[in-house]
Amino acid sequence: MLHRMVWQRVLDNKSIEHCTVAARPGDVRISGHIIAAHESRPLELAYDIRCADDWAAQTIEIAQTFDGSMRCLRMARAGSSWLIDGAPDPRLASCQEVDIGLTPSTNALAIRRLDLAVAEAGEITTAWMKLPALTVEPSHQRYERLAEHEYRYTNLDSGFTAIVTVDELALPVSYEGVWTRIAEWHGDTA
Repeated sequence: MLHRMVWQRVLDNKSIEHCTVAARPGDVRISGHIIAAHESRPLELAYDIRCADDWAAQTIEIAQTFDGSMRCLRMARAGSSWLIDGAPDPRLASCQEVDIGLTPSTNALAIRRLDLAVAEAGEITTAWMKLPALTVEPSHQRYERLAEHEYRYTNLDSGFTAIVTVDELALPVSYEGVWTRIAEWHGDTA
């Protein structure tokens, strides 16, 4: 199964992303390429998330170009915690999934992990990657399933909330006031 989509950040029209989700037995891979304007300066980001069959992130690689320099970050699941560039980070011990701050794709990981029925709500702690700082910190989030393909997302740390409408894979179609999917393609091969 191969799924390609393009998201546009409607919040400020300063970002666009091409994302590919490829799933085959034993391997789910989510890869994206983002072009954005951050404080009137170009920001380019490529990410690759390798997941287990259940869509639990196992490794994340990010390459970012900003202010003339390229920086990379690698995360890997280590039991119930995460390694950042090979070193353990005790602050992330309770983080169940990852959340890359500049893409809606990682909302699918939390939604799939929580596996909520309609009218149920659940909380999750994610390892949130702040960009362009390229730092990682815990983020406490709440999802409430409002309908078959609709969730209310709340960042419990900041109080931000939005309605997220998803497709059959739990990938966002719209993220209220922030992102909207403007193109998509489904198939079996590249």
